[in-house]
Amino acid sequence: MTQAPKITAGETARRKAALEAKLAELVGGVLGREELQIETMADPIDQIRSSTDREMAVQRLNRESHLADDIQDALVAIEEGSYGICDNCENAIPRKRLDAVPWARLCVPCQTKVEAARRNSMAALRDAA
Repeated sequence: MTQAPKITAGETARRKAALEAKLAELVGGVLGREELQIETMADPIDQIRSSTDREMAVQRLNRESHLADDIQDALVAIEEGSYGICDNCENAIPRKRLDAVPWARLCVPCQTKVEAARRNSMAALRDAA
């Protein structure tokens, strides 16, 4: 297990501010739920288009909700002093990764494994269909 990177108070404050700003941006975006409104339309093509738009809005809201959860977890980790530690292998997450993705919960190797497993799972579902 690699020690957590020695994150300075300035780095922590900068990342915390970035996380809080991103969270505020996401919360503001969630208020746009009018995209989910179901409208009755006579034209079947318009109904399909509306349904597709609604599905895309639901997917976007789900992604934003998961991201908001990750950001809140990162803010808690900052307060607890565990920020910058991979949830899976407990190695330090490199500073460059935290600069790029301040809510990162996994180091690059663990994130790569999770994404590969997800792709394999999706491929298996497609093959089964």
